[in-house]
Amino acid sequence: MLRCCALLAAMILVGLTTFEAHADRRVALVIGNSQYREIPALKNPDKDAEDVSKTFRLAGFEVFAAKDLTRLQFEEKFRNYLAAADGADLAVVYYSGHGFQIGGENFLIPVDASLKDAADMEVQAIKVDDILRQLRSRSKIQMIILDACRNDPFPRKDYWLRDQLIVADGTGLAQVTGSQNTLIAFATEPGAVAYDGSGDLSPFSSAFSRRALTPNQEIRSVMAAVRRDVVKATNGKQVPWENSSLLDDVVLMRGTEQPAAAAPDAEQDQQTAERGIEVAAAAEAMGNRDIRVPVGVGPVPLKLDFPAKGAAISLKLASYPATGTLSLPDRGLSPQSTLTAAEVDKLRYEPQVGSAAPADIGFEIRAGNAARQATVRLSPNVDPCDQAAGEPLDLQGVVPGRLPNEIGSGAVEACETAVKSYPDIARFRYELGRALLTSGRVDEARQAIQEAADKGHIRALFTLGSIASVDLSKANDLYSKASDKGDPYAMAVWGRALFDGLGVQRDTGKGLDLLLQAAAMGHVDAMKNLAMIFKEGRNGVPTDPDRALAFLKAGMERQDVYSMGILGLPSRPARSTPVVLACKAPKVITKIKEVRVPAPKPKTPPKAPVPQPADPVPTDSGRAPWTGSNSSDHPGNGGGGKGNSD
Repeated sequence: MLRCCALLAAMILVGLTTFEAHADRRVALVIGNSQYREIPALKNPDKDAEDVSKTFRLAGFEVFAAKDLTRLQFEEKFRNYLAAADGADLAVVYYSGHGFQIGGENFLIPVDASLKDAADMEVQAIKVDDILRQLRSRSKIQMIILDACRNDPFPRKDYWLRDQLIVADGTGLAQVTGSQNTLIAFATEPGAVAYDGSGDLSPFSSAFSRRALTPNQEIRSVMAAVRRDVVKATNGKQVPWENSSLLDDVVLMRGTEQPAAAAPDAEQDQQTAERGIEVAAAAEAMGNRDIRVPVGVGPVPLKLDFPAKGAAISLKLASYPATGTLSLPDRGLSPQSTLTAAEVDKLRYEPQVGSAAPADIGFEIRAGNAARQATVRLSPNVDPCDQAAGEPLDLQGVVPGRLPNEIGSGAVEACETAVKSYPDIARFRYELGRALLTSGRVDEARQAIQEAADKGHIRALFTLGSIASVDLSKANDLYSKASDKGDPYAMAVWGRALFDGLGVQRDTGKGLDLLLQAAAMGHVDAMKNLAMIFKEGRNGVPTDPDRALAFLKAGMERQDVYSMGILGLPSRPARSTPVVLACKAPKVITKIKEVRVPAPKPKTPPKAPVPQPADPVPTDSGRAPWTGSNSSDHPGNGGGGKGNSD
């Protein structure tokens, strides 16, 4: 009777644990910038990032880890991270490196930043508010943790922000206020400087990694313990700080309750040899397998068909995949997780967006004293629909994307197959709509894109606005909704509409902000729009040719052929052609000068048929380029900066 009660209690405990440990989506981006090119290197951030990445992985997070990112590398990594964070319960960004404030705005500094000119802050640095805004639109709870409060190392102290030239007047980082369910933590108090410390890790990162793994500890208690550790380690010179508007409790390291193992009995002792044989056979059946796993469709069942089903057999994750996440239907798994034999066939894997390299799972299969190792290889597989019709800068996409003129004839068939295979994945319906639109099947395309929008695909809202562009009011409403959700295309078009009052009451400040946000996400048409605004000086924004030049150069760095053309540079070769630099560098235009040429005297032309108007030269989105004028033409939808077809 007593044994039955104990068994019942154990079952209840496991049931409660399963209920509390449902498989939440928890995603972390961890960056360490040490090897700066224009300023002295920092000794700790790369090691800080490595240590903190391990911490989050042990806590069961999907981790996007990166070191020494340039501005362009950050954009790509951040977009991949946002695709994974879409719909996440908790999204975390941890940054160690140079960062400082200008005019109350906090910026993180990529390793290739020079910040020599007044316009460089907007095109070279990363605004913390832009990161936070994207996280708010995608996740239930957001955390930003900044070990970046070092002194400003750059000689220049005045930079353009929006429509003002701001002079830096503070050290460290400025205080940030978040929306509901947000925590923003700093390595030290606002306006103060953090220390690298004498060891391999900064005092803050070291304390965080140690305290974050305390089982079942709420994050505010964790940060209080971190604060005590750092104050002690720095003799009170550094005091970590955080702003919290959390409504929910956040536990990084959840306690893992395992079912109590049954006590060995005589029968088990007699079966030791048989179990050893069973373990060896299971390891042989499991090992040396290569499983292709689709990217961007959620956790995929691996269907390992584990041959041993005995309750005495257990499996430990001897090695966790370097990228992506393992889970069971009721809980996520970490590098320290164990499984029962019955759970192995329920194992799921979700590849990391942007990572094409195979990942390995190492199992230790054990029964009593018998143990064997087995390794399963997982190969990420991008669906043919994504390859054929994915779109640039789609923050819910999984590939760099193609422009409309790059979508081939087989895209419709590939995407129809994907929609049938994954009817709940909105992205495939949207990409089917793109392929249909390119094929001229407009009504079918509109229906597919509307279905994608109804299922939550943000870029689909923008494209519906483009299709409905004759009705400016309807189009602007769709652009506004997609912009609020962080879509770069929508931010660019809605920003231009607000800036110039195109079908909406003019709001120059908000319009300029949205254009800057779109440019910060790598949108080259937004960069060209900004270049024209700063070249001409419109709607109260002062003229600054150097600032215009900075945005054109930013477009050129993203291989935008129109920015190159404006700057007088040849467009890039086709993708398949390697870039070979000549011994003599090409001449780069460093000033924009407007030269007025007198119009020739009109001559009376001979009578001839009136020619039809020529088609406008398409932008990288397939629309006519905007010249920066205040015309009432509807804005086009620029994109990823590529102008050549495959």
